[in-house]
Amino acid sequence: MINLIKYIPVLLITIIFSDNRGWTHPETGWQVVSGQNMCIFTNYNSYIDNDIAEFNQTDAIGVFYNNQCIGWAYIQESITIIPTIGNDGQNSQYPSNGDIVDFFIYDDSKNQILEAYSLNDLPNWQVNTMPNISQLISCSYNLPINSLGECIESCNYDVNQNNNVDILDILEIINQNILCNDCNESDCGDINNDNLINVQDITIILDIILNY
Repeated sequence: MINLIKYIPVLLITIIFSDNRGWTHPETGWQVVSGQNMCIFTNYNSYIDNDIAEFNQTDAIGVFYNNQCIGWAYIQESITIIPTIGNDGQNSQYPSNGDIVDFFIYDDSKNQILEAYSLNDLPNWQVNTMPNISQLISCSYNLPINSLGECIESCNYDVNQNNNVDILDILEIINQNILCNDCNESDCGDINNDNLINVQDITIILDIILNY
């Protein structure tokens, strides 16, 4: 059983002092409209690219239903409490019992919103409950986590390690692993983790270039 008593005052202050429309995350514009039905998610650990997410009003967790923000909270050092709003008969765009919701992490250092994953099944929305999520993990470019709950090494998508994913990374894969017979093959570029560096990896990197 999670002892949340000491966090209840913080939660109440957050709700009471939000304006009539709800509360807005200033960095992203995530906005939540106040409602009667609530589900309060809790989260112990949040990671971005295998590092612990920053707290003190920097990184944040957002919860969405059908692309509608239903709640958000800044990540806290110990436990993050995320109140979310459901359909109370007046907010049909918000979830009802059993609906699937999506989780995102806002990375303040890069000013980007990333999909959040977990090794365990993420809980559905349920009114008047406080489901706990032991960990949320986000990876650059929304790449999925592996079976250990880790993001892949950056050199597998930023092959030339210039802190940018672009056509030069594709050329690096082609040069090191296809065209250059005298080169030592690089271990970088296996973005789909199948122990092969081939056209499938190039296709994934190309998709990143086109979509980010």
